[in-house]
Amino acid sequence: MKKIIMFGILTALLTIQCGPPPKVTISPEQTDCAPRNLIVKPNSNSLFMQWDTPCPDNITVTGYNIYLLPSPISEKYPGVTLPKKIVPFNSGAYPGDTDPEERFETFSIHNLDNGVEYFISVRTVFTDGTLSLPTKEISVICRPEGAFDLAYRYSDKNDGFSFGHGEAVRADSDLNDLYFYHKDGIDYLASPHRLNGFIRTSEFYSLGKTSSIYQYPEFDLDIPPVDRMPVRVGESYLVKTADGNYAKVRIESASGERKERKLKLSYIYQTIPNLIRF
Repeated sequence: MKKIIMFGILTALLTIQCGPPPKVTISPEQTDCAPRNLIVKPNSNSLFMQWDTPCPDNITVTGYNIYLLPSPISEKYPGVTLPKKIVPFNSGAYPGDTDPEERFETFSIHNLDNGVEYFISVRTVFTDGTLSLPTKEISVICRPEGAFDLAYRYSDKNDGFSFGHGEAVRADSDLNDLYFYHKDGIDYLASPHRLNGFIRTSEFYSLGKTSSIYQYPEFDLDIPPVDRMPVRVGESYLVKTADGNYAKVRIESASGERKERKLKLSYIYQTIPNLIRF
C-alpha cells in the first residue's frame, strides 16, 4: 500500500514538473511600442537601418536593442522574451538618433564583412528591462558599391574597370571587366575579350530604365547574355564577370565627343559568385 501511495506522489510531482511551460503574457505596450517597417540598406562593410517608432507618448521607453546575428531567430523566438545567449549588437539600449523627427529612428553599423549574410531585427526596451515584440527580421549581405568614370577605349588609363578590385584599369588589362565605345550615335559596353581573345570575358544583360541603381535588388534571369550591349543614360545593366560574380551598373551620364567621350556609371558588386542579390 505504501509503495502505491509513493508511486502516486511521484507521478503527481513529475506531472507538475513536466507540464506545459507557463504562458508568457504580452502587454498592450509590448505590442503598441514594437518598432515597425524596418528598412536595412547594405553598403561596403556597413549597413544603414531605419525603423518607425509608433509608441504612444504616454509610455516611457529606455531605447532599442538591435540584433545583428549570423542566423535567424524570429521563427524560434517571435515573442517578447529571448534566451540570455542572444545578446544585442549594442551594449546598452540605443536611445535613438539626434534627428528631431520622433516617428522613426536610424542606426548605422560599420566594420562588417562583405559577402556574409546577417539577420537583423529591432526591439523596444522598456524602463524595467523588458522587451517589445520584434520588427520583421531582415537578412542582408554587405557588398561594394560606388561610381566611376569610364573613358573611351584606348583613350585614357581609366578606359576599364575591375569590380573585384574596385578600381580603374586599362581596357586591355587582365583585370578588366568592361570597356565602352561609341558607334553610329550609340554607346556600347563590351567584354574585354573582344579586344583580345586571351583576356577576360564578361556577359551583359539589360534591366531597362531604372529610377536608381537600387532598383531590382534581387531577380531571376530569363534572357540570354551578350558580350556587348547598347547602353543609354538612366538604364541599368547586369554584368557577369569572368569570376562568376555579378555587378549591377547604371549609366548616370554621358558627355564629350569622339575619343573625349566618357560615361559615368554607378555600380553594386556582389562578392559571392553566382548570387544575384544587391
